[in-house]
Amino acid sequence: MDLIGYIFNTFLIDPLVNLFVMFTALTGNAGLAVIVVTVLIRLATMPLTFRQMHTQRMMAAVAPRMQEIQKRYKDPRRRSEEQMKLYREAGISFQGCFSSMLLQMPILFALYRTFSLAVGETPEALIKVSERLYSWSYLRESMPLPADFLWLHLGRPDPLFIPVLVAATTYVSQKMATMPPVDERQRAQTGMMNVLMPLMFGWFTINLPSGLGLYWILSGIAQMVIQYAYVGGGPFNWRALIGLSQEPVLPRAMEVRQAQQEKVKHLGRAEEEAAREEPQPQAKETGRRRRRYASGRRRGRR
Repeated sequence: MDLIGYIFNTFLIDPLVNLFVMFTALTGNAGLAVIVVTVLIRLATMPLTFRQMHTQRMMAAVAPRMQEIQKRYKDPRRRSEEQMKLYREAGISFQGCFSSMLLQMPILFALYRTFSLAVGETPEALIKVSERLYSWSYLRESMPLPADFLWLHLGRPDPLFIPVLVAATTYVSQKMATMPPVDERQRAQTGMMNVLMPLMFGWFTINLPSGLGLYWILSGIAQMVIQYAYVGGGPFNWRALIGLSQEPVLPRAMEVRQAQQEKVKHLGRAEEEAAREEPQPQAKETGRRRRRYASGRRRGRR
C-alpha cells in the first residue's frame, strides 16, 4: 500500500497540485486554471477516449452476430471460442472499453485532494499543499491562491447550481453516446441508467468542493464535443434529447453503426463461405471409400 500511495502521490496528485497552482498564478483566476487543467487532462486521455468510443460502437455492431452465435452453438466452450474469434476479427478489446472510465476515478480523487488542499481555508491545508509544491520559488510565492470564481469558492461545496449542472451535463453526454436499443429489456436498462447516473453524480457533488464539480461540468462539455466530432458531425435531434423520440440524439451515429454492422456482416459471410468450401469429415471419409472401391474393382478386372 505504501508503494501504491507513493506512486499515486508522485505521479498524479503532486503534478495536478502544481499545475493548478501554476495556472492560477499565471491567470490570476482559479476558475480559469480549472479550465486549463481540464483541457490538458482531456487532451492527455483523448487516445483512450477514442479507443473506448470505438470499442463501444463495435460492441453494438457485433450484437446481431453475437445473437446468431448463441443460437447456432449450444456447446458453451465452442460458443465462447466463436465469440472471442468474432471480437478479434472486429478489433474489439475489452481493455479499451474500460480504460478511459477506470482512469477517470483516480483523476477525480486526485483533483478532490488538489482542490481541498490548494484552495483550502485551514492553515493545515496550506502547510500540506506547500509540502507538495516543487522547489520553484514562483510556485511558493504565489500561495495562498485566490479561490473565487463567479459566485463559487472552489474549495467549498455549492449545494445547488453545481450539482444541477453536473447532472445536466452527465445526462446530455450519455444521451449523445446512447444508441437506440434493440429490444425492450435493453431499452429499460438504458432508460434507467440515463436517469440514475446523472442523479447519482449530482448528489455526490453536493458535499464536494465546487472546483471538482466545475471540472466535471467542463469535462462533460468536452466529452460532448469529442462525441460529436467522432461521429462526423451532422444534425442534432433535440426531441430525442428530452425523451420525446427513440431516435439517436446524433443521427449521424446511426449511419456509423450501420457501416460497422455491414463490416461485421462481411466477416460473417466470409466465415460461412469458408465453412461451405471446406469439405466436411463425413464427406472426406465417403470420398476415400469410393476411391478404394473403384481401385479394387479395377484390380479385379485385371
